[in-house]
Amino acid sequence: MENPKYILLMRQVASDFDGISHELFQIANDLERIEQFNPQQKLFGLVRGAEVSTVSLRNLTARTVHDDVAPFYSEVADLLGIKIEESHDWIKITVPAILPKRNQRDNQAFLTRPLRYALLDFLKENPMERFGACAICIVHQYDEALGIRRIRDYDNIETKRYLDVIESMLLTNDSGLLCTVLQATQVADRDCTEFYLMRPESLPAWAKTHIKSTTKFCSE
Repeated sequence: MENPKYILLMRQVASDFDGISHELFQIANDLERIEQFNPQQKLFGLVRGAEVSTVSLRNLTARTVHDDVAPFYSEVADLLGIKIEESHDWIKITVPAILPKRNQRDNQAFLTRPLRYALLDFLKENPMERFGACAICIVHQYDEALGIRRIRDYDNIETKRYLDVIESMLLTNDSGLLCTVLQATQVADRDCTEFYLMRPESLPAWAKTHIKSTTKFCSE
């Protein structure tokens, strides 16, 4: 493939990754030199930049795939640790921890596109009717080893784009008349976000199993 624009974009992505690497080394140096240095905002910026660059690299790579791109994105979903599991009472969808809300310039495709393909794969293997009335329980898990000060308010976590993907594939309608959304926080052995979809009558059983005395719980 010798398209000049394609080659230019490839070099731009390479430059972006090189810049991210340089900035990360600089943050490490600042941590060594400056007492009380807080790298949080710079690291968030680097993560967002890395996600945008990764999406660009995926898109460049997808252009080299002459057949169906679904296997490519399915593999990406596996690498990201996106999982979909079905039990008798609910469907559980696990994605990596969701970052705080972002502005409109940030690219949500880092997780949402692989999530969509993971759901497509799941539905091929497990055909099912869409939910009519539905309860969606979102559990934000935080790695206990990293401390509880990292726990954020629910209105500072971006969940809408992910819910949009889930609802578009598993619900007949996301109207508030039919869909209830609950959120909870749990201390766990890793960072991740879990979405549980169930019929409303299964919600009490789910709450009894998942809402502990140490869990912060509220409804939207």
